Amino acid sequence: MTKERNLIKSFFQFSIGQWVAALISFITTPITTWLIIPEEFGKASMFTLAFNLLLNIALLGADQGFVRMFYEKEEEKRRNLLWEALLPSLFIGFVIFIFIGVFWENLSLILFGDSNHFLPILLLGLTILIGTVERFANLAVRMKKRGIAFSTLRVVNGVTNATFTILYALFFSRTFYAVIVGLFFSHIITSILAIYFEKELWFGKFKIELSSIKSIVRYGIPFVPTFLITWLFQSIDRLALRNYTDFNEIGLYSAAFKVVAVMNLIQIGFTTFWTPTSYENYENNPVSTGIFEKTSLFISAAMFTFGLLIVVFKDAIFLLLESSYRQAAGISSFLILMPIMYTVSEVTVVGINFKKKTYWHMLIATIAAGANIFGNLMLVPIYGAKGAALSTGISYIIFFSMRTIISKRLYKVNYHLGKFYFSTVTFIVVAFINTFANTLFLQVLSAVIGLILVLIVYREQVRYVFDFGIEELKRLKNKAANKTN
Repeated sequence: MTKERNLIKSFFQFSIGQWVAALISFITTPITTWLIIPEEFGKASMFTLAFNLLLNIALLGADQGFVRMFYEKEEEKRRNLLWEALLPSLFIGFVIFIFIGVFWENLSLILFGDSNHFLPILLLGLTILIGTVERFANLAVRMKKRGIAFSTLRVVNGVTNATFTILYALFFSRTFYAVIVGLFFSHIITSILAIYFEKELWFGKFKIELSSIKSIVRYGIPFVPTFLITWLFQSIDRLALRNYTDFNEIGLYSAAFKVVAVMNLIQIGFTTFWTPTSYENYENNPVSTGIFEKTSLFISAAMFTFGLLIVVFKDAIFLLLESSYRQAAGISSFLILMPIMYTVSEVTVVGINFKKKTYWHMLIATIAAGANIFGNLMLVPIYGAKGAALSTGISYIIFFSMRTIISKRLYKVNYHLGKFYFSTVTFIVVAFINTFANTLFLQVLSAVIGLILVLIVYREQVRYVFDFGIEELKRLKNKAANKTN
């Protein structure tokens, strides 16, 4: 089997769990919308926003240090590295937990418009501590390249999140509390399972060296302001909606995000597979760039194709949701640019990471965030959630372009950007029609034409994956036939 086929097989091992999790989300999201009204959904979105911000602060960039130094350490010293990276993050997590406990009423008022929601704020603090452990537990599985194990974690996370959310809504309260409880328990169960998968790494004698902790923190600290700016970049849409509209509009926007989340799960599956693979290939052969060129082509083809398929069928998908959510279909098209641009940029950004020029991430995030803030301030007061989606989609194109341009200067790779930007312009036209045109026929027609154009542009990659799939099916069929004989 060729190297390319091994990579594709490895990718599917890592991403199969994300596909199953996407299917679970596709099934349970309509159920959730029938149980929880948009206004409550909007409040749950604000909880998630706060959780992501505080978790990034707690991690202190040590998770990035763990990833960067994992392959530099010998097998027997990786347990030391794990605890040296985890302990400073847990310390900051406890500080944040205390802060949340002191100012819980203020946080409740800011997030939910009411100062009496103690339980969600308590769960916020606890989930940050659990989420910190879960982050390192997942990274341990990921860096060991245990694709099936990681996929299992994604499936378990999706199932437990959906189960606890629906059960709480059915038997206790059909409020945003249900979404928060689901999130809380899914983090707990996923953490326990991830630790079990790599228990040899977690349990046993280990030695903590202060100099090593300093080295990890020193490497990770530059990521923190970058993460904070990135958080602002990714969250300004909902912050603007919180300021200019109401929780109902945020809920509709969040529902559109739920559909896009199917692609986000694919993004997570790919980046989980790609991060250790890219570092390992660079460490083994820094001058070989073929894998980066080919991966960029394949992932671009996959993301644009899948994104346009969602646009084609978006109205049918949203018919599954409760009627008060269906207008969110018109919000979703531009949001799909987020996972497309981010996922492909994870391939094209490697030059910055390989050369350890991590300060570029801050500049990139700052400019992209500035563009998104400006766009949201201009568009949200006029177009509401549609304006937020348009601004966010365009700012992600800026984000991709800056990552790619700077990375190419540091590490020369042919990413075939002509094909990529042709597909990007095609998608923008399709998204604009599907967001602002009121004719369903025109919306579907534009998306189908866009899909055909993308398939033509990436025909070699599409044909390769198709042939690979046919050969794998034949191999499995022959294997099954041999067993019966």
